[in-house]
Amino acid sequence: MPSQADDDPIKRSSTEPYDRVGASLRWSQILGAASSIFFGFLLNIAVNPPSYFHFSDNIILLAALYAMTVATVMFIMPVIYHLIHYRQLDVEKFLLKIKKYTLIGIFCVMLAMYLGLGLALDSKLPGEIAYGLASLPFIFICFEFFRKHSTNSIKSSSTEHYDRMGASMRWCQILATASSIFFGFLLNIAVNPPSYFRFFDNVILLAALYAVTVATGMFAMPVIYHSTHYHQLDVNRFLLTTKGYAMIGIFCLMVAMYLGLGLALNSKLPILIAYGLASLPFIFIFLRFFKQTH
Repeated sequence: MPSQADDDPIKRSSTEPYDRVGASLRWSQILGAASSIFFGFLLNIAVNPPSYFHFSDNIILLAALYAMTVATVMFIMPVIYHLIHYRQLDVEKFLLKIKKYTLIGIFCVMLAMYLGLGLALDSKLPGEIAYGLASLPFIFICFEFFRKHSTNSIKSSSTEHYDRMGASMRWCQILATASSIFFGFLLNIAVNPPSYFRFFDNVILLAALYAVTVATGMFAMPVIYHSTHYHQLDVNRFLLTTKGYAMIGIFCLMVAMYLGLGLALNSKLPILIAYGLASLPFIFIFLRFFKQTH
């Protein structure tokens, strides 16, 4: 029967509190790198704006830049706090501060993505419709976050729990970084489209932007879940929830890559041949996947 001191998250002698610190700190490091790259894409658009940008478009672009600046600083703050207090680190206080910094940072990233998606749509639709449609991916992300996920109780040691959680979070960290950078590339193309792009090409590009937006949100959801439940974390529920988010995110990322590859081929080949050839890598991927699973 464990003693009362063992139940105290500050007094216990196991490495569990520092496993939780490491999991939280890695998220801030990865997201800080991704948000700074996203800031670079927005800055490139801001210093070389398209000719059709109005005053309101420039204001919205600057608002997105401000949001990404705040996000990058918020993701760096836990590292600064850890460097200053590493000799006498109050783990619970550190986790609480990381929660605040991370949630503010993710909110700012999502705000910047929403404004960027609205800018891409605003060049082709009236402003109210453009920013209304830009909100659809985020409505889906919110729905997924608040949807209840069932879980079955699995007995395992504390170390095993956090090893499994760390592996799940590392996947999401890398994929969130990659998808946010991919979003920046697509946004740059969307606001400065090639002259040969037709209406159909613009629709495909916007669909790819939507897919990457959802993918980035899904890969960021585990850190939101971890930040909001860090004090009493049900690791098994976390692992099951992360699995659902990651599967949706990977599917959306694959859709965006397929559409992007089709756009690249469509500039040189007829549409049916272009999107048929674009499907070949994904057919190979699915064949390899089903071969491994069976």
